[in-house]
Amino acid sequence: MHISRININHIDFSDDSYSLVPPFCTCHVPASLTESVRRCGILHPPVVKEKSASSFTIVSGRKRLLAAMQAIPAASYDCHKLTEKTDGIDVLAICLEDALLSHPLTPVERAVFFKKALALIDENKLASRFLPMMGLSPSVYHIHRDLRLLELEEPLVIAIHEGILDDKVAFELGKFSFSDRVALFEVINTLHLSVSNQKKLAITCRELAGRNNTTISALLHNPAVEGIINHAEANSPQKTANLMKWLTCARFPRLSQAEKEFQHFIAGLALPDQARLEHSTSFEKDELVFTLSCANQKDFLAIWEEIRDLFPPAQERKTTP
Repeated sequence: MHISRININHIDFSDDSYSLVPPFCTCHVPASLTESVRRCGILHPPVVKEKSASSFTIVSGRKRLLAAMQAIPAASYDCHKLTEKTDGIDVLAICLEDALLSHPLTPVERAVFFKKALALIDENKLASRFLPMMGLSPSVYHIHRDLRLLELEEPLVIAIHEGILDDKVAFELGKFSFSDRVALFEVINTLHLSVSNQKKLAITCRELAGRNNTTISALLHNPAVEGIINHAEANSPQKTANLMKWLTCARFPRLSQAEKEFQHFIAGLALPDQARLEHSTSFEKDELVFTLSCANQKDFLAIWEEIRDLFPPAQERKTTP
């Protein structure tokens, strides 16, 4: 591999043989990269592989080349050139090394790499040689796991790659029917749900659909849910909070009713701002915990003087009736 001046017209941008993202994912060039190239040129030359005397495929640095074409248009650019004789798996290794310099691979990038590498070497060699570079144990399990992501629909794969959809949640979505999977993804994508809320949504909807003998799609398209998601005056965090509250109430109706009655009980007490009354977890016990905040010891002693006679002495509390 050596530096050569490569004519831009001889570079085949349509050839994605060594791209680590699916062809349907948009190649977005950050404005910061374009500005950097405009100021200093390409500091880290792209790598290309010779296909013929006048044709090259990009191994790494596609975004750098696109940024250079915008920032400093020229007929040719300096690139690291690999000859036609370079072994395919070694080219992929260089591609991986370059990608890992800038960021850990997304699950989708790993899956694409695995798919391309498996066309050249067996899975055991792939696991032992490349998985440790990615911070993974050299087990073929990781290969099989990530490859399953590429079986999902394109919008879901793009969302996983862009960090919108958690890959673990995506595996759960893969177990549902197409219509249920799409309905769940639409909610996740629309509300930009956190990973914890993505998991909660999938688990709760699956349970409610099974309990009510309906589909997840029908559940998420009922008027109550659509009213929450399409509320004109609420922002995404508010919509998310309201949706999660609705799901919890639907999943645990008796607990939700108990909570509602407890809040009504508290409202009737007209407690001061510094007082708080709490029930046990999930109302497992009848006991209540009353908390009173004081600014300092002096304030506490003043209050204690008034209420201490309401409590029996410690010795009496220890006596069993």
